[in-house]
Amino acid sequence: MRKLIPAAVSIAAIAALAVPALASADVARYQTETGTLTAHVAYGDQSSVHTYKVTINPCDNTFSGKGEVTANGAGPAVWTESITGSFGDSTVSFATVPNAGATFKVTNAPYGTSTIAESTWTQNIVEMRASKPVITGTSDYKNHGDFVSSQGGGDDAAHSCIGMPIH
Repeated sequence: MRKLIPAAVSIAAIAALAVPALASADVARYQTETGTLTAHVAYGDQSSVHTYKVTINPCDNTFSGKGEVTANGAGPAVWTESITGSFGDSTVSFATVPNAGATFKVTNAPYGTSTIAESTWTQNIVEMRASKPVITGTSDYKNHGDFVSSQGGGDDAAHSCIGMPIH
């Protein structure tokens, strides 16, 4: 009987170690996403199309990226700009910082609906209509440590949800 107890303890210990390894296989994890956000802007009798390539943070639905602005939605880029913002359930909020041109800011604008934007363009009222973003790619971090390592460590990376299991 005494010989069976250590054997049973050993088997139980091995089983306890094996179960977490099996449970963590193929766990859905938060990943960054990339996509395109398009905003149509009308001011006076003119218009422009702002097309942004953005990276989306799944921890808080914020995004940042760069974009190009074309006059009347055609031809070469008139200027480039940076964008930061956040997505709601059916809305978008963002602010732009241009390389040249005007700044724009919208708050909780419903997708597909014209919204008056705050802008440094003072000659006209500026209306923006943002489309729902088109998601084109996701990252593939195996776990949170993989993400933190890819960022070179640091507090921001360590506090991120990226690579952690989705609950």
